[in-house]
Amino acid sequence: MTTNTPSTPSLPRVFGHYEVEQQIGRGESSRVFRAHHRQIKEHKVALKVLLSQEAARIRRFEQEARIAARLRHPHISRLLDYGFQNPFHYVVFEYIPGVSLRDRIKGRDQRLPPDKVLIYFRQIADALDYAHSHDFIHRDLSPGNILIDEQEHKAYLIDFGIARDPDHSLTSTNMVMGTPGFIAPESLISASNATHLSDIFSLGVVLFFMLTGEEPWYETPTPPVSRESFARIRTLAEAGAKLPSEVDRIIRVLLAFDREHRYTSAGAAASDFEIALRRHFTQTYVVTGDPAVPVTTSRTQRQIVLIEPNEVEQALSGSLFREPLERALERARKLDDTSIRQLLDQWSKTKRFYQPLLGRIAQIHDTKHQNVFFFSLRLLIEQRREAGLEEEPDSQQKQIPPQRELALWQIELPPPKEFQEHPGGRVIVPGSEQIVTCPSCKGQGVITCPTCQGQRRVTVPEQPVDQQPKSNSADSPAVVRQRVVPCSACSGRGSLPCKRCESFGRLVQRKVMEWSRRVVKDSSQNDLPDVDEAWLHRTCKAELVYRNRVQRIPPEWLQISEVKEMIELQQKQLDKDSQIVMAELQINFIPLTEIKLDLGNPEVEYRLAIYGFENLIPPDWRFLHWERIGFISLTVVLATFLLICLVVLLG
Repeated sequence: MTTNTPSTPSLPRVFGHYEVEQQIGRGESSRVFRAHHRQIKEHKVALKVLLSQEAARIRRFEQEARIAARLRHPHISRLLDYGFQNPFHYVVFEYIPGVSLRDRIKGRDQRLPPDKVLIYFRQIADALDYAHSHDFIHRDLSPGNILIDEQEHKAYLIDFGIARDPDHSLTSTNMVMGTPGFIAPESLISASNATHLSDIFSLGVVLFFMLTGEEPWYETPTPPVSRESFARIRTLAEAGAKLPSEVDRIIRVLLAFDREHRYTSAGAAASDFEIALRRHFTQTYVVTGDPAVPVTTSRTQRQIVLIEPNEVEQALSGSLFREPLERALERARKLDDTSIRQLLDQWSKTKRFYQPLLGRIAQIHDTKHQNVFFFSLRLLIEQRREAGLEEEPDSQQKQIPPQRELALWQIELPPPKEFQEHPGGRVIVPGSEQIVTCPSCKGQGVITCPTCQGQRRVTVPEQPVDQQPKSNSADSPAVVRQRVVPCSACSGRGSLPCKRCESFGRLVQRKVMEWSRRVVKDSSQNDLPDVDEAWLHRTCKAELVYRNRVQRIPPEWLQISEVKEMIELQQKQLDKDSQIVMAELQINFIPLTEIKLDLGNPEVEYRLAIYGFENLIPPDWRFLHWERIGFISLTVVLATFLLICLVVLLG
């Protein structure tokens, strides 16, 4: 028997133990059918049949089966069987009632409500992290490869057909694989570049699609890959979804162009998404053993730990190194009341005169986690000033094409590469060249002889004094006779060649600009609780979370109060001849946990801070054991007194 449909070639109706019922999906070279076991008709399966006989497609079909056989997760379709019925290869999966996410959502009108998005997103994120933990990269995470069972509130990750198996690589260099619009930048260059972070990128597009029914792009990115094409991301509001801006930040992190700026795991993104929705909606969704079930109750089996919102993550989402931030969140999760008490006990134990067993005595009222950021700013300031005119004789009569004169800050100079002082130099202002009449000779090419003043002749003594007749009287003045002779300075011409224009009567004049560069450094930090900052920097390692060098100050920098203050301070010192031509911002952070506690008296509350990934507590005299100190001091005084008395008696 055969099953014949217009969309598929003739296929057997029976494959091994399974009988085909109807087609439920199709791919480029395969068809998917709902089928049942021939003896146990209630046992439904999904039967995927490879139509192609190409060796490469058969190898990839077999690889999909091998990968599926190794994956055991409640939200990944489970492999049941694999077989060959000449000439068709087929694979049998558990049957999942429902539709693909692509078929479930067709535009804005059919988008999912946020509570369901949270449920499905968490499940797919968990399945993805599980696959990644086994070194499998899906490489085609898209709505078409996610099945939704709305009756059971469950989502399933399917189709590992082009997944990367580290033990069996079938991908050629420069081959692009995946669904357009959901492919990460590095995978759009070559599928061989894909890592688990490429799947994280695709997950971000899926999240936007679930919330809006659309993709986040104004224009779907296509080769050649450029940062600009992936930077143009629509906001949720632009796509018609009214959600907090925190969700936009999460999506920007997921869709970061640079892999190291994305979430390091799908679960980390799911946690942030859940926290954002908890803040926004009054309804809460408990995380139980089965995360598919939403309930409105305060009971929960997993504590959602928050790190206080900060301007850095809001402004620079998608540009921060995610690994240290996620490590800080993990630190916060581990610092529960029990861990804090253990820390306090260890801390007081190492301090000789501190209250012993501080952790057991302490009653913890509140715990707050935050990241303290340290900012280092470098600016390269360039100065440009007019430096007069430069000229030369118009001896060559060169052609000077018409050109608009550039303003000083329109002139291109060698772009700065490093933050280094530069003495600069002198530069001709383009477009400032002009031909002028020589001011010295008024265009005549000659100047009046300064010796004869243009008279061509000068008066000189007729003969030397010693040849003149002697006077008969000592009081009679000597008579000097003069005569007129041609001016020897100008050879009797009355003029000299103009040296300024070399007798051409014209000059080529150009404006000149002088420039130089200098480096300015500044630093700042978030407000800190009372702490010795020297101790803090000496004992706690600050983790790098951001570093960027730019030609122009990006607007997102100015969204951070401390950075904005530093930049504005430097800009106030600039004049019309100075500009910032390069800037570099480096941000490090130290995680901080502040706790409120009392030591048995609720009316006397203390604030204590735990710093860094090292979980260090600075010295604090408030927790000294005054009774012990008093006893030791009294003992020392009495011992000294007795010793003095003994010396007096023996003396």
